Order: sequence, then C-alpha cells, then structure tokens
Amino acid sequence: MAHASNAGTDTGCNCASSPLLSQFKPFEWVQTERIDPSQQSHAAFLNDARDVVQGAQTLVQLLDWDEDRRDATSPDSNTAPIFDTCQRASLLRLIAVSLGLLHARIEDQCESLTG
Repeated sequence: MAHASNAGTDTGCNCASSPLLSQFKPFEWVQTERIDPSQQSHAAFLNDARDVVQGAQTLVQLLDWDEDRRDATSPDSNTAPIFDTCQRASLLRLIAVSLGLLHARIEDQCESLTG
C-alpha cells in the first residue's frame, strides 16, 4: 500500500458490475477536493484502505473460483486450475500481510486522533 495516493484525481473503479463481485459492495470513493484541507490526508488514507480491502476481497473470490474449478475438473476436462498449491499459499500470505499492514496503519491513525 503506497503512502502517496491519487485520491484527488482517481474516480474509483466501477467494480460492482462484475458478476464475481456481486456479493461485495465496493466502498464509496472519498472525493478529497470536496472536503476541508485538514481532512484530506484522512480521506487519502480511507481511499487506500478501501483499495486494499477491495483487492483482498477480489483475490479471495478469485481463489474460491479457482478452487471450485479445481474441484470440478474431471480427467477428460481441459479446465485445469490456474493456481497450484504453492501459488495459492503465497497469495493467501499476501492477503494476510496486506490486511495486517492496513491494520497497523489504522491503529496509528486511531492513536494520532486520541493522543
């Protein structure tokens, strides 16, 4: 997750139209130019956090889809899974680390607001 954010220029993605993501409602993008300048860094953080959570959710859904595909594969089928066990484990670790780093940044933000 980058510390610099393009929150002021990015309009967010239109991810809700994908059938894979129909169960997950994307967060609203915080338009930083519409808020007080003192709150813009918080808005940028919220946009970064939103992107991390949405990316993790998307990756989990992709892994679930690939696992279902693997389970449905028959010997005479050409539909092999995309990820092998090692790749799947690496992607799951990536999700855990990303969410762990996000958690640490949230804790820092909370401490800066209360301390």
